[in-house]
Amino acid sequence: MPRMVKLAYGEHGIDLAIDESRIDATVIMPKDPPALADPESAFARAVDAPFGDAPALGALIAARTLSLGRPVRSVVIVIADHTRPVPDHLLVPWVVERLGVADAMVTVLVGTGTHRGSTAHEIERKLGASAARFRVVNHDCNDSAGLVRVGASRCGGEAWFNRLWVEADVKIATGFIEPHFYAGFSGGSKAVMPGVAGLASIQHFHRAALIAHPGTTWGDIAANPLQALTREMLALCPPDFIVNVTLNLGKRITGVFAGECRAAHDAGCHQAIEEALTPVARRFPVVVTTNSGYPLDQNFYQTVKGISAAARIVERGGTILVASECRVGLPPEGEFGKILADPRGSPELHQAIKAASRTRHDQWQVQTLLQCLEQARIVLHSTLAPADRALTRTEHGEDINASLAACAARWTDGKLPVAVLPMGPLTIPFIQARASSSSR
Repeated sequence: MPRMVKLAYGEHGIDLAIDESRIDATVIMPKDPPALADPESAFARAVDAPFGDAPALGALIAARTLSLGRPVRSVVIVIADHTRPVPDHLLVPWVVERLGVADAMVTVLVGTGTHRGSTAHEIERKLGASAARFRVVNHDCNDSAGLVRVGASRCGGEAWFNRLWVEADVKIATGFIEPHFYAGFSGGSKAVMPGVAGLASIQHFHRAALIAHPGTTWGDIAANPLQALTREMLALCPPDFIVNVTLNLGKRITGVFAGECRAAHDAGCHQAIEEALTPVARRFPVVVTTNSGYPLDQNFYQTVKGISAAARIVERGGTILVASECRVGLPPEGEFGKILADPRGSPELHQAIKAASRTRHDQWQVQTLLQCLEQARIVLHSTLAPADRALTRTEHGEDINASLAACAARWTDGKLPVAVLPMGPLTIPFIQARASSSSR
């Protein structure tokens, strides 16, 4: 009987059958710590004894009233959009209750970055009863009237943030700390920069030279130029308080990190590093990956993250097999599909992106895909329509088991070494030999 491994795919997953007579499989999973038995009590403890110099959440309104010289009139809570599994249906009402403010004072601002706004159904699914309880607004990075310039970074990036955020008396951000292929880890300052930033700021943040920098990578925040930039730009209009969580494989809370943004995020990243980074002894001719299933694998744009995780350990010239549902397409909005549709070959397009003086919307995700294509052949297994499949610059397979079997059939040197990342970018593998000097 073959060895069966469940791959995260859509909401239900798919089974990968590994014929151990022909395949030597290394299955790489993130640690799966138990969920907190009482997450609300853990939240209360975290916000009552926050990291850094932030006051306890329950004292924040009084502190801001004193500094403003008048009563607090508005609270803005930035949350991630529908593609991120942040448990905001819990966090948002807990935050408001601890603040002790009226519901009418609260605006929930959905940090869409450059992506489309979440639909009413997606917002309800994410926020639960809070969707009807509070005013909920989608950020629009192209709405010039809704943006305010708050300064510029040392490298010349203008920081334009959503007006609701800038003008709020109290600013709070929630987030989920997970490995991120550019910023090292998500959460922290990324909720605001790029979450509720203007397009010009986001383009500078994702410019080709920064994406190509070797320090712009998974699992590193200390030497990561992109993480440094997001923190620098956020400091121009910082939150008064953040609440970040870590989650297990069941998307249940394992840790709560609250307080001043940098200190709370650093603490959460330290825990996430222990749970996500996994050493391996070698590169593999074949790597099977996913994009962690729903809601992270809803489109091909996000799927590039799972591909990027696999590219860390695939042999040059090897094969990456990707299982990602992509139920909403490339997606249709933004310039991702338009850039992919460029008639130039992938190497030529990659060089053009790196040489361009202007950063196009979504260019960074195409750049990362092209970097991975230079490393390996990519075979995508998805529900993409044929027209969208034709734009991905990857090969396509109807059955991932058949694709794996075909790889094994072509291998002539004993059993085929295969690495399997069932949870995709929730696991960040690195080559053991480099562990002492780098986490990359």
